[in-house]
Amino acid sequence: MPELYTLDECLDLYADAFCIGRQRECLFLSLWGRDTALQELLARLTLPAADNGLDTLHLCRGDTRHPMVFGDMDRYSRRSARLRQTRFGTLVHVWLFDQCCITPDRANLHSIALLDDEERACPVDDRLWPRVRELCPLPLLDHWQVPVMTLLHAQQAVLPASFSQGPIQAWEISLDENDLALRLSGMIRAGVLTPET
Repeated sequence: MPELYTLDECLDLYADAFCIGRQRECLFLSLWGRDTALQELLARLTLPAADNGLDTLHLCRGDTRHPMVFGDMDRYSRRSARLRQTRFGTLVHVWLFDQCCITPDRANLHSIALLDDEERACPVDDRLWPRVRELCPLPLLDHWQVPVMTLLHAQQAVLPASFSQGPIQAWEISLDENDLALRLSGMIRAGVLTPET
C-alpha cells in the first residue's frame, strides 16, 4: 500500500506519488479523490491569489510538509481515470505533470524524465541516455554513453528531482549547447570519443 499524503489546501484529496524540482516546482503529481474536489482544486490553480487561487500546495504526512509550487498552468498536462463505484463513492485519479516530461523543450534544451521504480534493474544512465540523445542538438553515438553521461553528471546537467515520493522518480536534464560542443570536441581530439566502438 503506497504512502498517502494529504493536501493542506484540500483535505478531501490524497497524493500517492509526486516529484518536486529544485525550485520547489511541481514536476509530477498523482492525486486521488472525488471529482468535484479535484475539479475545484484544478480550477483554483488557474486563478490569481486575489480570486481565491492557489500557486502552492502543501503535501503532508504526519509532521512532514512538502511545499509544491505551480507557475503557469499552461505548462502542465493532465490525465485522469474514473474508477468504478467504491465504498467511498466514485473516485477519480488525476496525474498532473510538466509537459517537458513528454515533449522536450528544445528551445531551452530542457527535459524531464520520469523513471518507473519497477525498472530499477536497468541502470539510471541507460534509461536517461535516450532522452539525452533526443534533446541534444549535437549528434551523439550510442557507444559514447558512459563518457558523455559522466560529463553531464559532473556538470550537474542531469540531476534527480529534489524530492520524489512513490514509484516514480524524476530526473531533470538541462543542456548548454555551446559548452557541450566545446567539451565534446575536446574529448574527440583527446581520443576519448571515437567514431567506432
